[in-house]
Amino acid sequence: MVVILLSLALVPIAQANGGVIDSVSIVGDGAVGSGPVEINISLLGVGGANSDSVNWSATLSDFEGNVIDSDIGNALVDDGVFTYIETTLGNAPLGLSNLTILLSGDVGSPNADQWTTYYTTIHRLRPLDISLGSPTFTGVNSTGVDTTNITINDGDYARIDLPVNNDGDIAWNGTLNLTLDSSIQSEIVEISPDTTLMVSFMTGQLAEGTMEVSALLVGPDDTDTTDNSISRQFTIGPPPLPELVLDVDRLNEPQPGTTINWDLVANNTGESSFDGLLVCLFGSDEIYSSNVSIPVSGSVNVSVSMISKPGELICTSSGARTSSTTNASDLVSMSSAIFLGAGHSTPTLLGGPWHAGDDVTLSMLLRNEGDATGSAGIRVEIDGEIENGTSTTLDDSKAGEVNHVFSFNSAGDHIVNWSVVSSDGAVDSNLSGTIVIPVLTSQVIVMDIESIAIVEDGIKISWTIDLSEGRDRAVTLNFGTLTDSIKGDSITEERTLMSGRTFGTMNIGHQDGKQAFATVSVSDWTVGFGSYISDDVDIPDNSVLPQVSVNPSTQPKVPVSDTQVTLYYTLTNLGSGSTPQGQIVISGEDGTIFNSVTSPVMDSSSIDLSTVVTWPDGKNVKIIVTWNVDGQSVSDQAMIISETVESDSDGFTVPWGGILGGLVVGVVLVFAIRMKNSPKREKKDKLEKITKADTTSKNEKIEVACPSCDRRLRVPSDYNGGVRCPECETRFDVEAKEDQPEATSDDSPEVDSQEGLWATSDNDILGCPKCTRKLKVPFDKRPAKARCPACETIFEARAE
Repeated sequence: MVVILLSLALVPIAQANGGVIDSVSIVGDGAVGSGPVEINISLLGVGGANSDSVNWSATLSDFEGNVIDSDIGNALVDDGVFTYIETTLGNAPLGLSNLTILLSGDVGSPNADQWTTYYTTIHRLRPLDISLGSPTFTGVNSTGVDTTNITINDGDYARIDLPVNNDGDIAWNGTLNLTLDSSIQSEIVEISPDTTLMVSFMTGQLAEGTMEVSALLVGPDDTDTTDNSISRQFTIGPPPLPELVLDVDRLNEPQPGTTINWDLVANNTGESSFDGLLVCLFGSDEIYSSNVSIPVSGSVNVSVSMISKPGELICTSSGARTSSTTNASDLVSMSSAIFLGAGHSTPTLLGGPWHAGDDVTLSMLLRNEGDATGSAGIRVEIDGEIENGTSTTLDDSKAGEVNHVFSFNSAGDHIVNWSVVSSDGAVDSNLSGTIVIPVLTSQVIVMDIESIAIVEDGIKISWTIDLSEGRDRAVTLNFGTLTDSIKGDSITEERTLMSGRTFGTMNIGHQDGKQAFATVSVSDWTVGFGSYISDDVDIPDNSVLPQVSVNPSTQPKVPVSDTQVTLYYTLTNLGSGSTPQGQIVISGEDGTIFNSVTSPVMDSSSIDLSTVVTWPDGKNVKIIVTWNVDGQSVSDQAMIISETVESDSDGFTVPWGGILGGLVVGVVLVFAIRMKNSPKREKKDKLEKITKADTTSKNEKIEVACPSCDRRLRVPSDYNGGVRCPECETRFDVEAKEDQPEATSDDSPEVDSQEGLWATSDNDILGCPKCTRKLKVPFDKRPAKARCPACETIFEARAE
């Protein structure tokens, strides 16, 4: 019994043991946009004498309870030792989501600062979304007080109100720049999330017209920058203006040849005085113009008169701006000629298209629809100058033509004002207007002599003429010869050229001269800049200057007597004339003729020929080649060595015996070396087949090392993207894990259980004494044991 009691005393008393959550750090809570959440769980071993197995799980879900992502795992914890678990869940959506961390298995009893269940809310912020709204424009005075005007008028000031909208969860600080008429104003803007802020700008005194306004937000950009700027226009109305009401009263009835009089009254009912002209028009003629000054609510009376004719009197204002002018008019009817357009109310332009310097004809057909005979003519105004055209006298119901011919010296669109005028009749109001006449640049003409040929019946000139785009033109062509710059008799041809290139030839016969010329003469039109109206070229020399050259090389190279040998030579014409047929004579030094052949007509200046001859006796044979052509004879000679070519009849015996013997010895030697160096059979290593647990699992996690501090992070195996180290805050990219065979348990690193290992620091972060890996051990809980997540070495964490 004593022994049994003593044995029971050695049995340890049962107590709660295992691991609990000491702390949780989260990276990704409060970040902008949806994305992964990085979790770092610190487990502390509690009350266990041995290592305990703790199962952990982390779940990210939305507010409806739907799981977004989760991760599970197992960790071994020792009493008083901190064990770290790292994982990444993704992707947390915009807004709020729930994070739950649970421990199971060998879990100790929690106390005030220890737990086995952890809940928190993850908040992902909406990204920055800044924009400008539509501006409003308000008319104000110089102190900024709103005016009573509905619109903004000349001389007013304006207040521009611009709404700035922040539709994101991030505050925005920046500058709003407003550009108005090349001047820039800036306001500092600080706007909270999900807020609209109204920013106001004051303008200077404005002038009548249209103003361009643009605004731009300068600061941090959001994803859509198209709504960070805006451009608008607003209109400034006129200042206070006079308003005229005119009235005319006819004082007598019209009679042919007498004066008709009117009384004109002008009243000013506007907001300012009128200082300008009162103008009265009768048809297209101005019969009255006077400068007057009319105060507000005042009036003036003037007299207007003219020779009586049918038509309409219209009186109006000019020279000063009014808000409105009510014109006065009076229609005069009497027996008179009345001119209208016959068929068309606009003149016809004749002779187009027109180039600079061409005549332009403006023609108009008129008809007298009145009850009396009258005369009418056409008048044009060009660049402020008035020109009168032809006139015609027509009885009633008769028609006739009036026209005017003019020209422009420059190219471009020319504006011509035209009107039909009559001194004794009425002219229809439609018989006036403006015509735009397009005038092209003067046409360019270029004469070019393409070639000169000597033919049997004289000198043949081949020519081309290029005429630029435009009208057909009549020209006169002249061809002849020049001697010391003096022209001889010429041959003339009249021709109408179309635009483009014209080809032609002219035989001027047999003429003396060193050069041939061709010229173009024009009339009734002007040639453009860059024209060449003449050309001349040298008349070619038609002489033949023969030359023959013998090639000393023959075929065969060493001729043998009484054999056929090919002799090579070259014929050349050094002159510019054509080479006719000739005769080639091949002879020896003693005058013996070996062969005679006909030389061909040569199209080129040189030709290579060959002739076969029977070779004469002798070691040194002189060959003479004579060329007779065009009444001329030229020759060339060459000394050619002739000898017998001996052949070498000595044989050569291949030493087959020595070659075969050496081959056999070499094969034997190589075989012996291969036998000596034959490798021993290597034993095969026994390998265990590795089976992956669940390689296709979506929630499989892998460890990646931080490139800055070597901290190990757990991320999903199929995750591609960026992560941030919870230790040093370094961001880096990870790639999805490729399918590779897993290492067997025999290859797993063993836990280093060396005693006496320790590390110190003055904060929560310290390095592993074995692999220098950085890990977190709370400073206020030291001394404590810690396990390195990289090499799994257990060491003592001490405070400095």
